[in-house]
Amino acid sequence: MPSQAPMWQKISMARLRFLYGLAAFLVALAGSAQAAPRLERERCTFKPPRGDRVECYVLTVLENREQPQGREIKLKVAILKAKRTAGVEPMIYLSGGPGDAPLVASTPGADALSEGDWWNETAAIRRRRDVVILSQRGAGGSNPNLDCFDTRTSDPARARRRAVTEQQEREILSRCRAGLDRRKIDLGMYTTPALADDVADLAAALGQSKVNIYGVSYGTRWALEVMRRHPDLVRAAVLDGVYPPQVNGEQNEPTIIRRAFEQLYADCAADAVCRERHPALRATLEGLIEAAERTPIELALTLEDGPHPVQLDGTQLMMVLLNMMREGEVAAIPETVAAAQRGDLRLLKLYAEDLETNDGGLLEQNAQQFDGLYNSVECRETWPMVDRTARRKAIEGNGVYGLNAKSSKSPTFCPVWRVMPAPAAERQPVKSEVPTLLLSGGYDWLTPPAWAREAAKTLSASRNVVFRAQGHGVVVQDACAARLRDAFIEDPNPKRALPCRPDKAPNFTAAWDRVRNMP
Repeated sequence: MPSQAPMWQKISMARLRFLYGLAAFLVALAGSAQAAPRLERERCTFKPPRGDRVECYVLTVLENREQPQGREIKLKVAILKAKRTAGVEPMIYLSGGPGDAPLVASTPGADALSEGDWWNETAAIRRRRDVVILSQRGAGGSNPNLDCFDTRTSDPARARRRAVTEQQEREILSRCRAGLDRRKIDLGMYTTPALADDVADLAAALGQSKVNIYGVSYGTRWALEVMRRHPDLVRAAVLDGVYPPQVNGEQNEPTIIRRAFEQLYADCAADAVCRERHPALRATLEGLIEAAERTPIELALTLEDGPHPVQLDGTQLMMVLLNMMREGEVAAIPETVAAAQRGDLRLLKLYAEDLETNDGGLLEQNAQQFDGLYNSVECRETWPMVDRTARRKAIEGNGVYGLNAKSSKSPTFCPVWRVMPAPAAERQPVKSEVPTLLLSGGYDWLTPPAWAREAAKTLSASRNVVFRAQGHGVVVQDACAARLRDAFIEDPNPKRALPCRPDKAPNFTAAWDRVRNMP
């Protein structure tokens, strides 16, 4: 008969192993519960119009989804509620940039949703569907935020930023990058695929098995990555200003810009009013820019923080004209350059103030890029793949049309930012059967119509529509584009007849009338 002591020891050891195993299981279970995305209600600071409602949340996701016990990221979320609850799939808005912050106001005390005209812009969609706005990880509305400099929300911040030299810019970026290292923030997790997984986490936290997505500019690349990584999640997609992963925004910019201006010269020549008033538009425009490179144009800009003298060189003058194209004001370019050549700077001043107010770049000592998320994405997905020799030849060979590319800061900030290049698989075209509406502006040099055509090749249920006279982000520039988006979200049929015409030419007559009526 075996002794009782050894048997007891065996039972005790078995029980101990069971208890250890149970404890390990419970720890793992707790870890997996902690790793799941969490959506927590928070107090809203937005003030909706009478009859509208908004709910505010914080979405908590993992920085690195392969490390359940690692850093968490908190993302602000706003849900603009439908007028009536119909149980239909919401539309999730994916912003551009990368680095745009739609839930953060650009001026102190302002309401970001009112500032962005979100209530009017989404009114038709919200008849039946919630509109969900998700912050980008690493940008405004996210914790952590990777930005390296004060935002432009105060007079002192604007003044400090305008005074930054190129050497100081490099030092700021270098210190910022080192600070992120000290905080053990993994910039390899602030990428388009990680942002796409944030959308899937948000849908899961909302209890939605299907969502509609609407991306603008970089938000279209974000949306395409959602379609690639989570193909069953997306009911319908609208892509406005298409930026597919297989194209490189830095490589051919001079050629793209030249083509946009060639289109302007052709449209002007085909229009009786423009042809009569500007028979030598190309020579006038190129001559004005070349003259500004030799002798900058002096302007006094009237801005929110007071008057500011500025000297526009050829690069800055080109920036103003490109901004006009981007904002759908291409028809006013002939009158603007012709007036400036005569010494009448009123139109140029107006459009220069618009550029400086919205984006800056004219009063700063050098072009700047302090958005950490932008650096993390573009220095990973774009700049490493650029053929530097071919790019330099394109800049040199395109004259004034290469000035904007020549001023790019990618050669400066990417070596400082130090991120690994994206793998080749991420740069492959997205293949999808999701019903997709692609929208482009004929004068969009940031995401030209050719990129939408390229993306459409592997989107089997897509419809590609070009708004001939518009620029970048056509939904806010053309009522017809907004109608197309809203109709497609309700009925995502790419073969349905268009309810309005996108092929209207630039209205040079209206631009001339505005000039004649200027005080």
